[in-house]
Amino acid sequence: MHSEQRTWDFIVVGAGSAGCVVADRLSESGAHRVLVLEAGPVDSWLMKPAAISWFLDLSRYEWGYWSHPDPSRNMRKEQWRRGRVLGGTSSINGMEYVRGARSDYDRWAAMGNAGWSADDVMPLFRSMEHIEPGFHPAPDYAVRGDAGAVPIRVPRGCHPVTDAFIKSVQAVGYPFNKDYNAAEQLGVSYMQFNQRHGMRCSSAEAFLKPAMGRQNVAVQTDALVQKLLIQNRRVIGVQYERGGEIHVAYAGDVILSGGAINTPKILMLSGIGDPQALRNLGIEVVVDRPAVGKNMQEHPLIRPTYRTKKPTYNPSEGLLQRARFLAKFIFTRQGPIANPMEATAFLKTSPSESVPDIQLHLSLVGMTYTDDPKAHKGLALTPYPSFSIFFNKSHPVSRGQIRLASANPQTAPIIEPNMLGDERDVATMVRGLQLVRRIASTQPLAGMIIGEVEPGIERASYDTLADYVRARTGLAYHPIGTCRMGVDEDAVVTPNLEVRGVENLWIADASIMPDHISGNTNGICMMIGEKLGRHLAAMKGGSRATELLTEPGVVHAAAPAAASTMSGSTTASACNRPSAK
Repeated sequence: MHSEQRTWDFIVVGAGSAGCVVADRLSESGAHRVLVLEAGPVDSWLMKPAAISWFLDLSRYEWGYWSHPDPSRNMRKEQWRRGRVLGGTSSINGMEYVRGARSDYDRWAAMGNAGWSADDVMPLFRSMEHIEPGFHPAPDYAVRGDAGAVPIRVPRGCHPVTDAFIKSVQAVGYPFNKDYNAAEQLGVSYMQFNQRHGMRCSSAEAFLKPAMGRQNVAVQTDALVQKLLIQNRRVIGVQYERGGEIHVAYAGDVILSGGAINTPKILMLSGIGDPQALRNLGIEVVVDRPAVGKNMQEHPLIRPTYRTKKPTYNPSEGLLQRARFLAKFIFTRQGPIANPMEATAFLKTSPSESVPDIQLHLSLVGMTYTDDPKAHKGLALTPYPSFSIFFNKSHPVSRGQIRLASANPQTAPIIEPNMLGDERDVATMVRGLQLVRRIASTQPLAGMIIGEVEPGIERASYDTLADYVRARTGLAYHPIGTCRMGVDEDAVVTPNLEVRGVENLWIADASIMPDHISGNTNGICMMIGEKLGRHLAAMKGGSRATELLTEPGVVHAAAPAAASTMSGSTTASACNRPSAK
């Protein structure tokens, strides 16, 4: 074993949506030395335009995880795309920026999670945001941020299908909502993206790369954390592999930000989890915590597709069409190269629903399902003009889990989605399909459509649509909940995000969410990182690294001054973060 012989105030495991924010907040005072460990490489500039990233081979930047066959979906198995790169999944996602509904956070607070109500977390979102000029006139502008690190923009010069979609959603009885991230989520809206000038602004771009200019920050890429170092139920550091060598780094506090799949994996590899399952794999039990890896939730998603009379953003019209797309991007930074999604809607599938229970995403690139294992995301672009209306259930009832396959850190975990294990989720998805059909058959959108490609008009009854839902429902790539926060004995973390039963160990990522929110999870994860980063920075005050030098039974070398380092990287930020915080 090769030890780094360094002692840090904080080690952040995972440079993803939340981890980058945590590192920024902990290092900004200059009082704390922070080490960030990322299992993947540096991100590529090619990942920044949406259209290019869709066609990129991202295997180098992903974990390559696949789920086990899901009995609730005809034994379907699929790749669970998780970013293994600076920025994590925020470097490969669709860039849709959603805060979630106020009721989501008030529900968390009602569970006993003090400090997580809407009134508590909305100022955190506001502090991170930099809304593009002219988007929000007074008085609504006051509820959104204009001096944060995350640039937020809406599409302009949208496709006629987008405007028709918005009008048809209103025609079936839902309001136009100028800002679904303000006080009210219900209605149809133009999509909001975390982009600057039509280019992706990941959490790494917004938070980590600027922080790397500080002398108290170091970043190690291609560093796979194998386990936590725990002594007398106190975390003192981590063991990780890099370049074929085993390294050890010590810290006053460790923050896990590996996401809903990797964070429980690291906990279990470290002896925190279900005792019997750990013993069966030869892992010494440190903390009896059976809930680790349980309570996994994912937004079930399906993609109805419609053929249109006129061209959409499908590259079906030859070189001249693609040249127009490129020109629009170069001169306006709009259009399909910036992002093919232009509108979203948060709707109720039944009058009995108290809050919106589905989210629609309008894609001007139509896709159909394919069982070809080589197909990207299991989808194929249609060779003719079309669009797809992706929709997912906002608050699924079904629960899955993450388990270890072995004690080898290199082995992928077992992912058991059970995504439609509860029939109530199937019923919501069927009602969602019926609602999408109502919208598509309503003018003006109906006048642009030749016909329904999927699920197909032959599927008309509840039973045939339910069969289609079980066969075709897939992932929104929003896994959460596997290290649930709460005040009960089964909760993995407290409302302050400290792991129960272990000192100096914290979690900041989607795994802590007790149940699902209404919308995409990237913005919520950044907020979680902001919240924990602020909490730890305020709580820890001055440097604590020297305290570990006297820890009984642990040999340390004096901690050298940390230099900002990253293998093969640059510290320049493409997001040009405003100086105001």
